[in-house]
Amino acid sequence: MTIGELLVLYEQNHVINLKNWKGASRRLQRYIAPWASLALGEITRMQVIQWHQEIGRTRGCTAANQALVQLHAVYQKAQDWELYDGKNPAARVKKFTTPSRQRFIQANELPWFLKSLSEEMPHVELFFLVLLLTGCRVGELRAAKWTDLDLERGLWHKPTTKNGRSHTIPLAEVLIQRLHQLSHHTAWVFPSHPNGIYACRAGQWSRTAIQAKWKRIRKRTGLVDVHIHDLRRTTASWLAINGSNLPVIQQILNHRSLSSTQVYARLSVAPVRLALDDQAERMLGPVPVVRVSEQVQEWPG
Repeated sequence: MTIGELLVLYEQNHVINLKNWKGASRRLQRYIAPWASLALGEITRMQVIQWHQEIGRTRGCTAANQALVQLHAVYQKAQDWELYDGKNPAARVKKFTTPSRQRFIQANELPWFLKSLSEEMPHVELFFLVLLLTGCRVGELRAAKWTDLDLERGLWHKPTTKNGRSHTIPLAEVLIQRLHQLSHHTAWVFPSHPNGIYACRAGQWSRTAIQAKWKRIRKRTGLVDVHIHDLRRTTASWLAINGSNLPVIQQILNHRSLSSTQVYARLSVAPVRLALDDQAERMLGPVPVVRVSEQVQEWPG
């Protein structure tokens, strides 16, 4: 069997069932389809290493690692389907080391960001405020329907999320008030044409439309290095900085395990500061209060 023949089966029987099937399909066509004429057993591990390195040079380390994972998955599926009994050439190929992203909106940046948001239409402003104040993912908010919201109790129930389970999260009062003001002409909370004459037939916002709005917002703000997903990181970072414990942050972000939330532990300095202050007082005693009128004493010894 050739790579091309396997890709046809892979698209028809696996990719189509993926949540982000469009992204997977693009990666297959861009990175793996050029090998379509080769038989599955013709590709060597050294060829994969060189291919991975080349993608890293031309398209970046993240894209190269994604392509490598995709190739490994294609061969793995061929083995599962008993279409190939050879070795997986993408196995044990070392990925590029990519630093974890830590960007979030700082305290001195937030007023400018909120000012830029306020210059948008109310439904656009509200969309990004929900991202900022709940820490939800963009896809979750795009898929939100009015039937998922209980505005009387201030709850948002997400039937499905990225990790495959439902998630219910409280809404801040400011969000509840603004959501009450939105039009209910469609099933979607944020339809593609919220104010248009075809609103009754509108679907959810497209990712392209959201990205276009985001670029406009961050350009006005000057935060050109902030991504939409950084709003989710901002939610968690501010919670950690202000003393919220990791299990609470885990519940808000809907992480399956606490290890995914552990990255925010470095920001939770309030308990650390209190512990160190207490330790200093135990070791050195209370810090004396020196009045301005008192003379400065010479240092003992």
